[in-house]
Amino acid sequence: MLKNSPFPTIAVGLFAVLAMAFAGAPNAFAVKKMIVGPVAFEVPDDFKVAADGAPVIQQDASGITVKVGELPPQALHEFKGQAFLDFLGSLKYTNATYAPGALKRLGPYTYVLADAKGPRGPESRFLLILGGEGRAAIVTAYAPKSEFENGHASRAAIEAILSSAAMAPAGAGKEP
Repeated sequence: MLKNSPFPTIAVGLFAVLAMAFAGAPNAFAVKKMIVGPVAFEVPDDFKVAADGAPVIQQDASGITVKVGELPPQALHEFKGQAFLDFLGSLKYTNATYAPGALKRLGPYTYVLADAKGPRGPESRFLLILGGEGRAAIVTAYAPKSEFENGHASRAAIEAILSSAAMAPAGAGKEP
């Protein structure tokens, strides 16, 4: 039945066209691994380390910034519930809410979405508390709301980065 059908020829032609289309734009999907403080991430290849040496990476094209801070291991279990949301409120975060299951992650973690005022105006913030290797960290990813509105930043892009986050082995990414 397929011997006389044009389907195999059409399918092969379609795959060839798609392969050629994506062969010309490999950088659109290129990722690299970066270690920021105690956390390793997979990020688009145009992310760079902050110039001041702080545990921060950023992508100029989207306005996305990712900051990392090390926490005591017990924070992984303590940064939960209404008390944590109230704490974020004391830091001038607004609309803080938990987003369980929004990230493709294994193991225990806490994930909160919030708004805050940043140096470039209102920001959307994404906070991830994760642990492993006997340590814990907080990751705060954010971008100005204007970058979301103009399509340069997206929740999906930030959540892909946060889903890739893992505690790096002690001493990883440090100068020998």
